[in-house]
Order: sequence, then structure tokens, then C-alpha cells
Amino acid sequence: MLEILPETRDNILAVRVREKLTIPDFDQYRNLVRDLMLRHEETHIYYEMVNVDWIQPVAAIENGLFDIIHGLDYGRVAMVGEKKWQEWAAKLASTVKKHGVRYYDLADKEQAMKYVLEGE
Repeated sequence: MLEILPETRDNILAVRVREKLTIPDFDQYRNLVRDLMLRHEETHIYYEMVNVDWIQPVAAIENGLFDIIHGLDYGRVAMVGEKKWQEWAAKLASTVKKHGVRYYDLADKEQAMKYVLEGE
């Protein structure tokens, strides 16, 4: 399930995903990111994962291809999670994004949000 967080504004998209990520979830996320990228030079992303135990493989591949194509349009990106595979996913995604991806443990989500909203 994809939840849009209240910190979303201007060129910032803040989302929380819970439990399962489906193709419709990824489609909604990509459409939101694409719309922001069309309106802003850089798009900053806060991406929080809570109890995520399943991701639709096709959706994950499509999302990875989107990141490769649009990597230079991303600004600050923070990925927040609670599992080792999420940290690995952040490292992998970091290679195609302009400023990389910073991974934060769920306990540090306030610090991650501050990074996305304010920078260093």
C-alpha cells in the first residue's frame, strides 16, 4: 500500500509504503514522480518502508528502468527501512541517481525527512 505523506509539496514527494508493493502502487508512485519532474529541475524523494515483505517483481524492474532514465532529475533521496535487503536496494538505486540515495533505519526517519526537506 502506498501512502502520500503530508510533507509532500512543491518539488518534494514523501511516501510511506506498507506490507506489499503492487504494480498499481508503483504506477501511482512513478506518475507522481514524473509529474514533479516535469514541473521542477530536481525532485526530492522521501521513501519510507514499513513491514514491506513483498514486492511485485515486474513493478520493481519497471521502477528500476524509470530510475535509470530519469536519474539526473532526482535531487535529494532518502530511503528509510528496517531490513537489510532495503539497504541493499538503496545502494543499488544510488548508482543511477544524481546525488545518490541515503539509507536510514526506521528509527532515524526524522533525520531522513530533514535531509530531504532541508539538505545537509
